[in-house]
Amino acid sequence: MAKTVKKQGKRKINVQAVATLCCFFSFMIYLGSMTFVKAYNYILSTQVAAIEADRNDLQAQVSTLETVVKEMSNYDYIASIAEKDGIKANQSNVKILSANK
Repeated sequence: MAKTVKKQGKRKINVQAVATLCCFFSFMIYLGSMTFVKAYNYILSTQVAAIEADRNDLQAQVSTLETVVKEMSNYDYIASIAEKDGIKANQSNVKILSANK
């Protein structure tokens, strides 16, 4: 009895299956990247909101400090502090210095 030998032929690549598989993986990568971008966008927006809140707080503090400096720079305020400490303004001891000497 003779043995029958099967010849293995070359496998044919199914082009449609490969194209479908590529489209599927491309779509999955697209969904993953879109999800990542949305999550990253959310994180950045929360960071921006926190930074803006800090900036607003600092601006309020700066404006308060500017007001305090203006009040403390007033001559009447300085004179009242000097009088409390016993310092009197003696106009005979005041000398005006000019840069034109």
